Amino acid sequence: MSKINQMLIEWTPGDIHSLKWMKERGVPQNLAYQYYDKGSLDKIGPGIYKRKGEQISWMGVVRLLQEELGKGLHVSGRTALELKGSSHYTPMGKTTIVYLSSYEKSKLPKWLLKNNFDREFSYRSSGLFTKELELSEYHSPMGYKLKVSSRELAIFELIDLLDLKNSFETAENYLNGLAGLRSDKLQNLLEDCTSIKVKRVFLYLSEKIGHSYFQYLDVSKIDLGSGKRQIVTNNSQLDKKYLITVPKNYGENPF
Repeated sequence: MSKINQMLIEWTPGDIHSLKWMKERGVPQNLAYQYYDKGSLDKIGPGIYKRKGEQISWMGVVRLLQEELGKGLHVSGRTALELKGSSHYTPMGKTTIVYLSSYEKSKLPKWLLKNNFDREFSYRSSGLFTKELELSEYHSPMGYKLKVSSRELAIFELIDLLDLKNSFETAENYLNGLAGLRSDKLQNLLEDCTSIKVKRVFLYLSEKIGHSYFQYLDVSKIDLGSGKRQIVTNNSQLDKKYLITVPKNYGENPF
């Protein structure tokens, strides 16, 4: 069997690969270029290829960034929660957004922004946390392995990115389905989180919903800052415990 055929057998449908990956399978750069010239491969960026005529999977893009290019980023926020089964309504006609985050300095390659993957990538280098974070691994049915946020980390990332003055209920909807969050992981994240807004909103909603993990959190160890925070602007009221403005129809906080 030829080297190109052997390599293509290992090539997951919809995946993309770098010259480094090909070289590890006995296909050096000059041979890869020959296969490209003959039409066996399509080039989508400098040293990045896909199989001829295939639709690229967004998971293949992320896998390449993490595994082959060594980018210190992960699938985060809303996308991580949805991969773990916490879905939410997406308006028809809107392009699905894949949320990626990094807690170190890392840039996306230019070719990623120039190609159409039937997805829009939203990437940010974040300072939401200062310590090294524990990520989980997602295994897709197609065989992709991706580094993704744990559910505990993802809900903080989602709250941080939401336009809460218009999407406060969205944060509550996602948190409603997360009754099984681990209190020890939440405690560590709450103590390290740099956003007063995110911490207050998370605690307010967790207590309002009544998730069991809330009773195990030691709020005295969490820096919640001082003063009021305006979160919701229209038709809002001040929650006197967490000093954040919330939708008026939520009623008075009984706690």
